[in-house]
Order: sequence, then structure tokens, then C-alpha cells
Amino acid sequence: MRVSPPLLVWLALNATVCGAQEPARIFVGCPVYRDTDNGRKSGCWLATDPETGERYDISQGRSKPQLGREVLVEGRLDVTSPQACGAPVLVPVHVSVLAGSCPGFVLPAEGYPGRRYEVPAGQVLPPADVVRPPLEPPFGPRSWSIAFGYRSDFLQYQYSEVILDQIGRYVVASHPREVVIVGYAVTADRVVSGHHLSEPKELARSRAAMVREALVRLGVAPGLVHVSTAVNPPPSGAVDDGFEASSRRRVDISVVY
Repeated sequence: MRVSPPLLVWLALNATVCGAQEPARIFVGCPVYRDTDNGRKSGCWLATDPETGERYDISQGRSKPQLGREVLVEGRLDVTSPQACGAPVLVPVHVSVLAGSCPGFVLPAEGYPGRRYEVPAGQVLPPADVVRPPLEPPFGPRSWSIAFGYRSDFLQYQYSEVILDQIGRYVVASHPREVVIVGYAVTADRVVSGHHLSEPKELARSRAAMVREALVRLGVAPGLVHVSTAVNPPPSGAVDDGFEASSRRRVDISVVY
């Protein structure tokens, strides 16, 4: 049964009032770009869940779709956000570009203003010429996680680099005994919108190697770094907004004293 948008919003509002979390919207769809007129970078990305026929605004992900390529969408409905692009907004939302092709459509604004691009708070490094004071003790064991897109080892702009900068500065300042990097891949098969999704186990090492190389470039001594890999880890509530599936596609980094 297809639920109408007004009823969908009513149900979501009642769930919010009752303290329930919005269920995840996970599907594979074809992205459409709406060319809105609210200035530079204001265009919107939309995708339709093929099982329900509902179209969603997926613009708020840290990575963007590509026209003509299918995308894996993992998000939650945010009923508080205005539909500036003509569809309910998924926030948080994680978008992974897949290998499958699909028609690439660009829609006109059709009266929808879109939203102006805003630099994500806390997700941008200061300019290179800005002198930052060194970190001060006390120091102790700490852990970080970096999430990845499906079947990707790409360190995402304005996300991974910020976490890596935090780790690099902490390690250089605190002189730990060891930096432990564990890379993961999700090799277990799952079916989403009729697509069988799984990752090769080699991707776990590739992800870990990308993180190791980045930390060494940031000044971490190579001899400090120990790398290992595993597959099909349990979900982590500390990464990717608690999304079970996407939080398993990650690298964990720990400093040991």
C-alpha cells in the first residue's frame, strides 16, 4: 500500500512526539538533479524508492550522486525540514554511487527554491597558513572511526580529512606506543531493491591502507602504525549516525600507550 505524503508526514510527526526514531529508508534508485535558482550550489538531488514510489530529497549527504548512475540511499526522514526541492528530506542520509546505469534527468526549478550551500559546521579544516596551537595534555587512549561508501575506499572530502587531522595532531602531540588501524568490509550479502549488495574482503585492507597513508603524511611515524583487517563487523553506534549497515563499512583507529 502506498502512503500519501500528508499521511506520511502525520505518521512521522506522531512518531517524533512519542519519542520514536524514524525508520531507515534504504533503497537503490536513479538520481535526478533539480536545477533550482537559489544561487551557486543550490541544486537538489532527488531519488525515488522503487518499492514505494516515494521520491526523497537526498541532497544532504556528504557525497553526491552522479547522473546516469544508480545510487544506494540510506537515510531517515526529517519532517522538520522544508521541502525546498519538492520532496521530503532525508537527514541524515548516506549516498553511495553504484556501477549500474540509469537514465540521467535534469528537472527545472518548477518554483522550488532549493537551498543555498552552507559549509558544514566542524567539517572543514582551517586554511594552511593559520597557526594552530599544539594540543595540551593530559593524553590517554582514544578511538576514532571513519565510514566509507559502499564498495569504496575513498576518503571523503570535508569528512575523513577532518577526522584524520584530529588523529594526526593527537598522535604527534601525545607520543603513543602504538596506533592501531582496523579496516572492515561487509562481505555478507543483502538484498536492497532487488540488488544483491556485498563487498570484497580485500576492500578492508584497502580502506585501512588509505587511512595509514594519510596519517603518515600528517606526521605519524610509520613504525607506530599497526594494521589489521576483518569482515562483517557489528554495527557501531558511534559512526554514520548509528545506521547499522553503513556503520559497518568503516576503519577504526585507536591510540595505545
